[in-house]
Amino acid sequence: MDWLLVLCSLVHLFVCPFTKVEESFNLQAIHDILYHQTDIQEYDHLEFPGVVPRTFLGPLVVSVIAAPFVAVSRVLEFPKDVSLYLVRFALGALVLWPVLKLQKRIKGTLGKGTSDWFVLVTVSQFHFLFYLSRPLPNTMALPLVLFAYYYWLGQQHGKFIACSAAAILIFRGELAILLGLILLGELLTRRLSLSKTVFIAVPFGLLFLFLTVFVDSFFWQRLLWPEGEVLWYNVVLNKSGDWGTSPFLWYFYSAIPRAMGTSLALLPVGMFFERRVWPLVLPALFFVLAYSFLPHKELRFIIYVIPLLNIAVAAACSRLWENRTKGKWFALLALVAIGHLVANLVLTSFLLVVSRANYPGGEALFLLHKMEGREANVTVHIDVLAAQTGISRFGHLHNNWMYDKTENLKPGSPELRMFSHLIVEAKSKHGYNLRPYAETHEIVAHIEGFSHIRSSYNHFPPIRIKTKPCLFILKNKYLPKEPDFSFTLRKHPVESAEVLLPSAAEFENRNHLDGEGLIIENSTGIPDLIENSKD
Repeated sequence: MDWLLVLCSLVHLFVCPFTKVEESFNLQAIHDILYHQTDIQEYDHLEFPGVVPRTFLGPLVVSVIAAPFVAVSRVLEFPKDVSLYLVRFALGALVLWPVLKLQKRIKGTLGKGTSDWFVLVTVSQFHFLFYLSRPLPNTMALPLVLFAYYYWLGQQHGKFIACSAAAILIFRGELAILLGLILLGELLTRRLSLSKTVFIAVPFGLLFLFLTVFVDSFFWQRLLWPEGEVLWYNVVLNKSGDWGTSPFLWYFYSAIPRAMGTSLALLPVGMFFERRVWPLVLPALFFVLAYSFLPHKELRFIIYVIPLLNIAVAAACSRLWENRTKGKWFALLALVAIGHLVANLVLTSFLLVVSRANYPGGEALFLLHKMEGREANVTVHIDVLAAQTGISRFGHLHNNWMYDKTENLKPGSPELRMFSHLIVEAKSKHGYNLRPYAETHEIVAHIEGFSHIRSSYNHFPPIRIKTKPCLFILKNKYLPKEPDFSFTLRKHPVESAEVLLPSAAEFENRNHLDGEGLIIENSTGIPDLIENSKD
C-alpha cells in the first residue's frame, strides 16, 4: 500500500508544480540556502521580511535533503525549475515518512484492515496530499506532528513530548492546543505522570527554544523567536483578521467537509463501531473548535487533524468490509465503503483540475521562456497577480535575463516602458491596464485562470470548469534587440534578487525617441485583486 501514497503525492506535485504567495517565504528561503548558501546579505527575507517572521529550521532541513539532487541537476545543466520539483519532492518525502510509520502503528493497534483502509481513504482525498509537498508553514510542522501521533499511539511518551515541543516552539504555536489535549488525555488516564511530563518537557522545551532563537537570530540578523512573534501578532494583537474573516463554524461546515469529502459520513460510523478511536477523534474536534475563535480561517490551519479523523473512517470501512459475507445488507454496506472512495476520487480529480488553473503567474513565465530563447536580451516586469500565483526564484531560468517585480508602478509609466516584456493583469485585451501600451507594445500571449464552475446538462460530466483571461504578456515594439545603455540598480519587493535596469532618461536618450513612444496616459494604477493570506 505504501506505493499508493507515493504515487498519488507525485501526481499532485506534477499536476500543480507552482506555488502561491502563502508558500513564498519557505520556498525563497530554500532557494537562497541552496543557491546563496552563507551569503546572507543576498537572502530575500532581509529586504522583504513579510508581515511576520518565520523560522529557517524547516527550509534548512528540506535544503539538506534536496541539496545533493539539486547539485546533480546543476552539473547535468537541467533547467533551474527542475530544482523546484526536487525541493517539493524532498518535502513530500519528509512528510510521507511519518505517514508510513503511522500506518504501521495503526496496523499494530487497530489491525491490518484499518491500516490498509487508512491508506485508501487518505489517497482518495484531495487536500492532505495536495498540501503534503507544499512549503507552507503548516506543512513544515506536519512531519513532527505525525511523528508525535506515531509515538503517542505507541505509548512512547518521551519522544511524543519531544516532537510536540519542537512542533510548537519552532513551527506552529497553536499546536499546543491539539498536542496539549492529547497530553492531557494521557495524564487523566494515568498512562503518564505529571512529574515525568515536567521532567521531559522542560529540558526539551528549553533546547528547542534555544535552537530556534540561535538559528533564526543568525538568519534574521537580530535576536528573534519567530513563532513567539507570530503568536503575539495573531493571538495578543488579534491581527490575523486583517487578512479576512470567516464565521465561527466555518471549519465544521466548509473546511472539514471539503478536506474529507464523502469520508465524513463514515466518521460517526467508525466512532460507533470502534471505541478505541474516540481518544483520537475528540482531541482533533476540540482543537478545531478552540481554533475557531480566531477570525481568520484557512483549511491548511487544521490539516493536522485529517489523519486522526481518517483513522476513524478507516475503522468504519474495515468493519463494513469484514462483514460483507454476513448477508445482503452487509454486502450493500461494504459497497458503500468502496463507493465512497470512488466518489472521493472523482471529487479529487475535479479539484485538481481546478487547482491547476490557479497558478497563471507560473504558467505565464513558463510560456515566456518558451517564446524567447535563452540568448535573447529580455528584461521582464512581473506584476502583483503574476508574482502571487506561481512565480518564484526557481522560475528564473536564465542568468542573462532580468526579472523585476517592483510594485506600485502605474500602467504606462516610463519605468514600465523600459522593459522588453511585461506580464500584466487584465480581464481582456481591451482592459484598462493594457490601454497605455496600445501604441508601444504588442500582445504576444494571454494566460487564463480559474473563473467559476457552471452546470451544463448538455455535457458529461454536467459540471464545467470555466476560465477567463487574467494575465497578458506584452512585448515592447521599440526596444532594440541589443540595447547599449548604462544601468541603474533596482531591487524588486517580491523577491530581492538584484536586477539592472536603465533609468527612464537613459532609455530615452539612448533610443533617440525624444519622448515619442514614452507616452504616459492617466491611470489609477494596478488594481489589487489578490487577497493575501498571512498568518
